[in-house]
Amino acid sequence: MQVERYLKTYQTVIYQTFLNSFQKDQLSHAYLISGSNGAPLLDVALFFAKSILCDDPSPLACNSCITCLRVDDGNYPDCIIFDGSKSSIKKDDITSIETAFEKKAFENKGIRVYILNLVENTTPEAINSILKFLEEPGQKVYAFLTTNNENAILPTIISRCQVLRLKLIDKSIVINTAVELGVERKDAELLSYFYNDGELIKEILDDKDSNEAFFVAKKCFEDIIESLADGDANDIIYQSQSNLVSTIKSKESCRYFINMLVMAFEDMINIKNQKSAFLESYATILETLAGKLSHLDESLIELLKCNGILNLNVNIPLLIDHLFYTIVKED
Repeated sequence: MQVERYLKTYQTVIYQTFLNSFQKDQLSHAYLISGSNGAPLLDVALFFAKSILCDDPSPLACNSCITCLRVDDGNYPDCIIFDGSKSSIKKDDITSIETAFEKKAFENKGIRVYILNLVENTTPEAINSILKFLEEPGQKVYAFLTTNNENAILPTIISRCQVLRLKLIDKSIVINTAVELGVERKDAELLSYFYNDGELIKEILDDKDSNEAFFVAKKCFEDIIESLADGDANDIIYQSQSNLVSTIKSKESCRYFINMLVMAFEDMINIKNQKSAFLESYATILETLAGKLSHLDESLIELLKCNGILNLNVNIPLLIDHLFYTIVKED
């Protein structure tokens, strides 16, 4: 993803705010980058972190010097990243940053940076450690925290950071940009829920290490909505127990799958209310389901609840089983 172009095009206020502070040597010791679901929070945080560390900023991270490349490779010891989108950020993670930064910096610049992505996914035990570290950051130590839900962040953490709020790009722009880059419209529509940038969608689909979970989830999503349209409750339960649980094995593919269902049920509710479906590529089958399924609101609430607990140590087969019993239950 070309982060600088994204910032200049869609996030001009944030770009200029950070650039001015950087050029005047007036950077805050901590930033909270806030954006809705799909915003490239980690990419932006990493770009700003590289800008501080870059050997030859022009005017921000050049992305081609040895330092920028080492940060991208995760091979720069004075830049530490913990990603709350993959697992909860724990007290031991914060302690490891504190321990590393108590020592002399590895690199001659003497600058240390840490990134906590989706800081709302922090265990309660880690909160006090984060607060203490933000209060006493140490010399030439900079923090970048990101969040999809600013309301879930303690006010005491927010007050210690400069908040940079990313604007949401209209999804039609995201989808059309991705399609222009060669992405299939179905994929662009589904992924626009997860990534608020067309170029990033293209990059995700082109990366075999990143796209496998998406394609697993997409196949299961398309199979299950066809079964919901054509089969009865017993057919759906059988498919969820025999096919879905053996296919959706990772939390990443499960998260994709559940959120695809969230989009579908939101569209079914819109169709019930004589509104257009967002997933235009699936509009016909969603119209059929909107007329067939009951408990649409209840099912959507349950999907959102399940999505919220995926970072916990949940049993994915039991979670999927529970979901489809809720979806197909009769009045």
